[in-house]
Amino acid sequence: MPIKGFLFIFSFCLLNAANAQTPIYKCTDADGGVAYSQLPCPPQKTMDPEKSEPDTKAESTIPLSENPALPGNEIPTEVPELETARLACKKRYRDAIDAIDAEISREYSPDKAEQYKERLLQLTRKLRQC
Repeated sequence: MPIKGFLFIFSFCLLNAANAQTPIYKCTDADGGVAYSQLPCPPQKTMDPEKSEPDTKAESTIPLSENPALPGNEIPTEVPELETARLACKKRYRDAIDAIDAEISREYSPDKAEQYKERLLQLTRKLRQC
């Protein structure tokens, strides 16, 4: 009888061990999220760059010389000037904000807190307008 009991317990342990060996799959979705599952991951759609077709809609069908916005293939010079002015404006206000920040770190006092907040708020609003 002890052999039958031993075989029963041994077979029970084998069945439990079989369940413990169930594979767990780590799946990553298109957004980069991770999920764990007992089922295999679905195949991901991968794009082969060599087999992909070029986007024909992105290219302009009007040659540069025929584009009415750019007569004679001239490159507009106003855009870089506007961009430079905008970047200079942002730099000026960021430098002013940094100066206030340095002043706060050097000589902060609770009675000046409202003044600092008001000055920073005004500079931030002007920075957004750039």
